[in-house]
Amino acid sequence: MRYVSTEGSRELDELIRERSERVKEIEVVRLNDTENMTQLLAFIRTAEEPHYHAQHDLTFTVLRGRGELYLDGERYKLSEGDFAFIPKGKVHFYTNTSAVSVLLAVFSPRYDGKDSVKVDL
Repeated sequence: MRYVSTEGSRELDELIRERSERVKEIEVVRLNDTENMTQLLAFIRTAEEPHYHAQHDLTFTVLRGRGELYLDGERYKLSEGDFAFIPKGKVHFYTNTSAVSVLLAVFSPRYDGKDSVKVDL
């Protein structure tokens, strides 16, 4: 799998393989930033805690693995190639149901990692 940007292209298969083997719970790799968005690879072996983003919309695609997305009171089974849109303010979390899930996550606007508000369900 290749990632292409204005900085050139990058093969992601080796990065995905290496990180997938060693991730213990959740690990994130930043791919690209502008003032309007952030692209991340999220490696999930376990599950996220329920949370929402007060200032950010999120779209993600499942690149590897499978899992369940809890979004605004509903559960959805997702597998490779599926994608989801999560508007700001909507409670969500992803639970991995395979060895490791790898998600390509795109936040808008730029995400500094601080806009995650945990909630109790």
